[in-house]
Amino acid sequence: MKMSRIAAGLMLSLAAAGAHAALLSDLLSGGSIVAGDKLFDSWKLVSYTASDLNRSFNASNIDVQALSDGGDKPGPGLRFTASRNELSVTGDGVFGFVDLMFGFRVSVFDPARRISDNSLSYASGGSTLSWTVDGSYDLGTYIREVIGTAEGLDDLGQKNIEFSQLGDPLSGSSGTTKISDSAAFAPQQTAWVTKNILVWAVDTTDTAVLTQFDQRFSQTQVPEPGSFALLSLGLLGLGWMRRSSCKNNLARIG
Repeated sequence: MKMSRIAAGLMLSLAAAGAHAALLSDLLSGGSIVAGDKLFDSWKLVSYTASDLNRSFNASNIDVQALSDGGDKPGPGLRFTASRNELSVTGDGVFGFVDLMFGFRVSVFDPARRISDNSLSYASGGSTLSWTVDGSYDLGTYIREVIGTAEGLDDLGQKNIEFSQLGDPLSGSSGTTKISDSAAFAPQQTAWVTKNILVWAVDTTDTAVLTQFDQRFSQTQVPEPGSFALLSLGLLGLGWMRRSSCKNNLARIG
């Protein structure tokens, strides 16, 4: 048990020395970032498409910042901040969009803690929409996320957030405002997250912008391996005592 505590202390010390902010481009190139007792690594760009064929993805325009506050709930996490209109779209008269998908792994350093759920939310002012009043609107930002026990799986849950304006507000169609979502699951030491970000606008006078969103991972405490062993021994001892008691009782009855 002493060795596990020493190892945990060493890993936490290494975590404290890790990066507190990084460019997404660096993370996709093999980098990692630490927030509290969580390590975020194995970053991967899954896909990127845009309605403008001359537009390309620049991961250097997305900053990833460690959020080490939050205690056990909402827990440590990451803040994603897009700049230089990286996730901004002005309509093209048909359907202007950018569609970005990437993923990463999150692991717990502390052997006495596990990830117990996961949340996704827009930061304050993290998405803005602007349009010309013409009675026709179709623009917004949307993030869908899956979390699983392996890359690309959704066996631990899925969630989505959206800020959009659809149709004509005067006719009662006002779009969607869903600023946060979460998924709860059995405690895990490691989980994989895949995000799909869509930003779109139709009219040439309308613009949708995604600038900032947050990711959190709540955590729960679990007994150390030594504690599990002691608990098992205690349960075995209790079972032996009960069997002995039953034998004595049967002997007395006979």
